[in-house]
Amino acid sequence: MNRNYCITSGIVFTLVALVQGWRFILDIPARLGVWSVPRSLSGVAAIGAICLAIWAFRSARSAAPAKVVYT
Repeated sequence: MNRNYCITSGIVFTLVALVQGWRFILDIPARLGVWSVPRSLSGVAAIGAICLAIWAFRSARSAAPAKVVYT
C-alpha cells in the first residue's frame, strides 16, 4: 500500500477520534432526525477510530515510499 495514503488515512482517523472523544467527554447532544444519538456510541466510535489510526500509521511505517516516475 502507498505510504502517503496510509499517513493521510491515519491523520483523518485521528481527527475523527478526537471529535468523537470530545463529544463523549463533554456530553454534547447529537440528533439524527428524531433519534438522539447515545453518548456511549461516540465512545465506541472514538475507540474504533483510534484503532484504525494506529493501524494506518503502522502500515505507513512498513510501506514503501511513493516512487516518482518521470516520463
